[in-house]
Amino acid sequence: MSEQTKPQAGTVGRPSGPDPAGGQVTAQDRRQELAEFLRGPTARRTPAEAGLPTFGRRRTPGLRREEVATLAGVSVTWYTWLEQARRIRVSRQILGSLAGALGLDDIERAHLFRLADEPPPDRAPSATELPSQYQVLLAHLDPNPAFVVNPRFDILAWNRGCELLYGDLGALPKERRNVLWLTFTAPEVREMVRDWEAEAALTVALFRTQASDAVLAPGITGLVAELAAASPDFARLWERKDLAPFVPQARTIDHPLLGEVTLDYVKLHLSNDDKTLVSYLLPPGSELESRFTKLVGDPGA
Repeated sequence: MSEQTKPQAGTVGRPSGPDPAGGQVTAQDRRQELAEFLRGPTARRTPAEAGLPTFGRRRTPGLRREEVATLAGVSVTWYTWLEQARRIRVSRQILGSLAGALGLDDIERAHLFRLADEPPPDRAPSATELPSQYQVLLAHLDPNPAFVVNPRFDILAWNRGCELLYGDLGALPKERRNVLWLTFTAPEVREMVRDWEAEAALTVALFRTQASDAVLAPGITGLVAELAAASPDFARLWERKDLAPFVPQARTIDHPLLGEVTLDYVKLHLSNDDKTLVSYLLPPGSELESRFTKLVGDPGA
């Protein structure tokens, strides 16, 4: 009996974890939810879809346990234990095999890994094109500076309010429309920040935290290597390996046209995507909002 087929003293994942709705999620909860989740795609996937021959009439249209086990390269006994929420070891390799056997899409695959308390595998590279509705939303947020970034902190879309902080983003090469590149290589952006060292360190820590296990993905390592070569400051802060949660807080800048400006800001994750909407907030009805509005409305600003 192989390691994957032996009952283990441990659990599918860690013993317990936080429940976003409150309370604790136990290891047994995870095992039970994982077992129930597997039954759905097993019942939906036909032998023909899985590339298996069929003989005679079947009582149910879905895959049998022994067929799933064969496709995933595990024993029938082990897979039966998994569907019974038994305490067995589930490796990342086996999770990947199960996802392939059951024809799971990217969202289902990620869900399977999370139920097994494992980081989801690397996703496909983030699309650089956004639905037009997001650009409409950004326009409605004017004069509040707002933009959308992907996990690399590339700025994919922005409004005119954003250009008051980061300049003419449209004039930059696409690969340089990036919060990290602007923070570490754009002198005009650096000069606006009161405590540049603290903000730069926080930006790097937020980036590393958001990247999480994808920090080793080629798209991230390539960006880090380029930034480290271009900016000794980035190389120094990256080597600290700091992590930081996002905490909404005020940001004070010395704007060349507006003087001292203090803005709150928020971050919102886009639904079913790996992108984030970032928006700085102007006090409604304030003189500052009026001044931003005037500049945003001026095509020469």
